[in-house]
Amino acid sequence: MSEAIMYFSLEQRNGDDSGEGPESSAQRSLDTLREELDIVDEALLEAVRQRLEVCLRIGELKRREHIPMIQPDRMQVVHDRAREFADRHSLSPEFFDSLYDVLIAETCRLEDLVINAESPKSAKNGRRDHRGGGPTRHNAGSAANAEA
Repeated sequence: MSEAIMYFSLEQRNGDDSGEGPESSAQRSLDTLREELDIVDEALLEAVRQRLEVCLRIGELKRREHIPMIQPDRMQVVHDRAREFADRHSLSPEFFDSLYDVLIAETCRLEDLVINAESPKSAKNGRRDHRGGGPTRHNAGSAANAEA
């Protein structure tokens, strides 16, 4: 005999011996939607990882070719593109501005680490390399204008 305990009300049964009331159906639907959301989240996280990998390569190129980290027009292009996307899909431009502010801040952090000659592996992990040096801090204005 199973040790599971079943809870139900007489009102829910109404002659239906399936043991499933409206809550069970709603819970199944919710579970299905959450599974779908988990798949979307996994794709989103992978896309962010790929974006950051490209940013590391940009930082390496800038270091190697002595290109300044500050690229004044790039951040505006990225924000404009995100706002246009939001407008086309009836989404919040403010949300996308905030999202890209966070992405750009992480991009700046990584580029700063790479440009200041930390190894890509330690830059990815946000750790100092074996030399013990930390990243050079830029003021907020320069970080905001870095490669996005």
